[in-house]
Amino acid sequence: GQAPALHTLTLCVAGNDLGEHGAAALAALKDAPSLQVLTLNLEGCDVRSPGARALSELRRAPLLHTLSLNLQVNDIGVSGAQALATFRDAPALHTLVLNLQGNDIDASAAHALATLHNAPCLHTLALDLGFNAVGP
Repeated sequence: GQAPALHTLTLCVAGNDLGEHGAAALAALKDAPSLQVLTLNLEGCDVRSPGARALSELRRAPLLHTLSLNLQVNDIGVSGAQALATFRDAPALHTLVLNLQGNDIDASAAHALATLHNAPCLHTLALDLGFNAVGP
């Protein structure tokens, strides 16, 4: 069921074998009608590309204005990073923090993530692409 009054959620499951199915389950938070602030620490949870694509659905959360997503060391790859770039379509998002260190992201995915600056309401963006292959 839904948590209709849920306004703010902080969840740390770092280092657990959450996998893509667990990430998909967390993506269901997009249906929490009152959710405005979400912090997910999924570092080292084996989310991979399918899980990142599922998490990108959080962009559909109608009132979500602040999102902090730590996906450090999850092997999301290029397609996962490109999916996360769709947060630019989030209707209310004004603060986005993405930690994507150590995810086998290349320059093309970095360019896709650079389009986040086109988000209609976004005024604060922190993007960590350390330990990837985004350089020449």
